[in-house]
Amino acid sequence: MKPLRSALLRASQSTWLRERIPRYRFARRTVERFMPGEEAEHALAAAQRLEQTGLHTIVSHLGENVAHRAEATVVTQHYLDVLEKIREREMRSELSIKLTQLGFDLDEDFCLENFLEIATQVPPEKMLWVDMEQSPYVDPILGFIRRARKTCPNVGACVQAYLFRTERDVEALIAEGAAVRLVKGAYNEPPEIAYPRKADVDENYFRLAQMLLGTDARRRGVRAAIGTH
Repeated sequence: MKPLRSALLRASQSTWLRERIPRYRFARRTVERFMPGEEAEHALAAAQRLEQTGLHTIVSHLGENVAHRAEATVVTQHYLDVLEKIREREMRSELSIKLTQLGFDLDEDFCLENFLEIATQVPPEKMLWVDMEQSPYVDPILGFIRRARKTCPNVGACVQAYLFRTERDVEALIAEGAAVRLVKGAYNEPPEIAYPRKADVDENYFRLAQMLLGTDARRRGVRAAIGTH
């Protein structure tokens, strides 16, 4: 992994920087190219502008793993509020949820209750996407998604192209007819399990995209979302 990317990943995990950097105007101007703001209203306003050009969006709440159930309850209500705003504005935007913000580290059953509270409010023609997290979470998150899909079939999985294992995961998800969102991956993973070179990640990304857009995936009704960031 390149030193600059490693440094940025470490910086992203710094509480001190997270609290102070947004205070600087130059930092806000730089970030606006990728993030419209810190509030849900900012994200939805940007999504509406994109929708007018024919682009549909997935919105997410960025943040850390929660340490208490009360925090997970607050995040759950936040997503419900955002869903209501999307309905009021008649937007086509969809949500993507980070399970560790809903209490995944605390109790999976508690997390599932929170998740299904949101999922049952999502219209059947839309997806509720689940973010993928660091490699130790991959199997637990995929297992959670399979469990959730028994109640709400319109739940989609995110997979990361930089992990060696992802081709097998994509094959399994296609066989299940699941919706899959493909991204490159942003965590600092060891070279034993992830491609360290960007060129290799890009090549694998292209291969996985071909699988998700291929004949077998279409025949099984797989919905593919391509997130190149």
